[in-house]
Amino acid sequence: MSAVAISEKEIKKRKNTRVYLIVCSIVFGILILPSLPMIMMSAMMFDSPGSKDSTPTIILVASLVLYPFVTVIGIAIAWILFVRKTHLFAIISASLPLLNIIIGIAAMGYLMIFCDGNFAC
Repeated sequence: MSAVAISEKEIKKRKNTRVYLIVCSIVFGILILPSLPMIMMSAMMFDSPGSKDSTPTIILVASLVLYPFVTVIGIAIAWILFVRKTHLFAIISASLPLLNIIIGIAAMGYLMIFCDGNFAC
């Protein structure tokens, strides 16, 4: 029998990636729950006149609505990539919900700074 020798560095890399994926799965999965009421109320952002044409408002609503989908798909793809031993892409895929959160915060910041907190900018 020929046994494949796995280096200590590869074992450590796999272990660190597994821990990162577990933490991301738990944290981003839990964050889906508070996003659900925000998603239900996101239609109210378009009540003020002119908010239908406001790009930051549309980006904010899109980031809220897409967050659960991005999280589930990103984490699922990350675990598939982990099994296939492509650790870097697994980490990137697991971090996609963080990008979604950053885009939502940036859109909210833009609305607060440049639109005086109004959804119609």
